[in-house]
Amino acid sequence: MGLTRRTWVKTKDGKRYDGSYYVEFPVLDDGKTLTLARGVQGAKLTRRRVGSLNRTVAKEQEALIKTELMKGTMKSKRATLHTFKDWGELYLNLEEVKRLRSFKDREEIVRRQLIPFFGSRLLNEIKPEDVEEYRAQRKKRDGSAPSLQTVNNDHIVLKHCLNVAIRRDMLASNPASKVPLPNPFNERDRVLSGEEWERLYAAAKPHVKPLLIVAYHLGQRFGEIASLTWDRIDLQRGFITLRAIDTKTKKPRRVPMTPAVRTTFTDLAKVRSLTTNHVFLYDGKPIKRISRAFRTALREAGIKDFRFHDLGHCAATNLRRAGIDTATAMKIVGHKSEKMWKRYNSIEENDLVNAASKLNAYLQTNTLITPAAANQEAVSVTA
Repeated sequence: MGLTRRTWVKTKDGKRYDGSYYVEFPVLDDGKTLTLARGVQGAKLTRRRVGSLNRTVAKEQEALIKTELMKGTMKSKRATLHTFKDWGELYLNLEEVKRLRSFKDREEIVRRQLIPFFGSRLLNEIKPEDVEEYRAQRKKRDGSAPSLQTVNNDHIVLKHCLNVAIRRDMLASNPASKVPLPNPFNERDRVLSGEEWERLYAAAKPHVKPLLIVAYHLGQRFGEIASLTWDRIDLQRGFITLRAIDTKTKKPRRVPMTPAVRTTFTDLAKVRSLTTNHVFLYDGKPIKRISRAFRTALREAGIKDFRFHDLGHCAATNLRRAGIDTATAMKIVGHKSEKMWKRYNSIEENDLVNAASKLNAYLQTNTLITPAAANQEAVSVTA
């Protein structure tokens, strides 16, 4: 620590003699200023070049630097960082961000929502109250108030954006992490009855029907289905192979086909395109969205309050009703936790009635004393 003379430095041409002095001090960096911190836990060494070959001048520079550190007036390198707008653009161009399955939505949120609000502020000037202000002022394009889940999605993107800045030593702490996300209580338990499913399937366009079959039977998310290529379809063994990059949980899994799903893939294989390896096509091109066609099918089938994502609830519920054990069912649908499985697995009144009926049948078979026998015994004792 203190004043040190550097003798060699590396250059593009190799090593050359330098001979100048530099100073080295333990400091605490709060993202705004550096503070001298000898013997303080968490302190890190910082090195500053004095730029003089004269030891006397170098000692004077050392004293000035030490004074600045003791006063806390030396700015951190992180204090001269980008504005949020600059960082937001850099963030969106990072490979680790571009690889995210949610990149398109993330890009929309950063460019249309976060940059217009936080854009001119330096990263280390953003405070928790600024995040709260953002949440309060957030509006949809038509000026109406968005859902709580929409605001939470923005908040989650902001947290990730700033966490990446922290990992790159551009920020000391994340103000977005200090603001709690309210629970939107948006857990859904909408499942189709057998009759509703038949109406929906009958009303769907031909290119939509195969996707509905896979989602309803196996609970795969739309992105998992739409991205399927023929090299991941094993018709002989009856399995779909999902890679880690295809799944929300980032875990690969093999999904067994039901006979209906297998027949669907067999029919598609007979007319598969020679110009693309994608399974699900419309007008010869890979399907990316079916929002409009799905809404039309719902309207024609007379089904309300239902989304494509809810087909996952249908699959989970049907697996449970079919008696499939939880661990196996979770593997098929792709849930990592039992909490998520329970959220997707809907229990209706009929399920409770059936459960009571099964319990009664079990007790009738396995219990020696029945209510009737108990009443008879009570009468005898009283007499």
